[in-house]
Amino acid sequence: MFWLISLDARPSDIDLTSRACEGSHITFAVVPVAEVRDRLTREQPSAAVLHGGRPSPPLIDAQRWLADAGVPTLVLLLMLTDDLEAILLDRGAQDVLPFSVSERRLGARLRLLGRSSPQQHDEADEVISVGGEVTMSPRSRVVCVGDRPVSLTKSEFDLLLTVALRRGSVVEHHDLAVALDHDHLSTRALQTHASRVRTKLRAAGAPDVLVPVRGIGYRLKE
Repeated sequence: MFWLISLDARPSDIDLTSRACEGSHITFAVVPVAEVRDRLTREQPSAAVLHGGRPSPPLIDAQRWLADAGVPTLVLLLMLTDDLEAILLDRGAQDVLPFSVSERRLGARLRLLGRSSPQQHDEADEVISVGGEVTMSPRSRVVCVGDRPVSLTKSEFDLLLTVALRRGSVVEHHDLAVALDHDHLSTRALQTHASRVRTKLRAAGAPDVLVPVRGIGYRLKE
């Protein structure tokens, strides 16, 4: 459950986040900022989105409460400067965006935020079967073919993990770029990362598990 928290934000901004959540199949509740601190003593959302309008002491307080509770938080602001973004990130925000963000980009960031939640990490600690004899351990960041470890770079590992966690779906290039912490990563660069993953796994004796879907992204081989 995501909390959508408004601090002097326009109704249209909450509507944008609501649509992005619905499009990403994320359950959410709109929570008044005055209730945040009290509700955190009784329940914990998987993530939160702070709609800040403009920077304000209540926004900083709400973000601190969420950070202290270990809740991954995305902050949306009407006015955003580099200095303010750095301050919010230093204070524990998972991500910061201006309200000018598109619904598609916001949806990708929300999905990434969901993967940062403690619940998601607890599930991800288990070994994931990628296909054939290929397995992944997200906590230790180890990929194995049988009992043979395969050395992947951070970007290669994150790309394979993102596709593995979305088994049965095609993961679009933009979502993969966001997962690799680089919104503007080119399709060619993603293809290079994916090609290296496939080459390393084949060299270790694994079949191709990462299937390109032309013009869209990648999926796991069924």
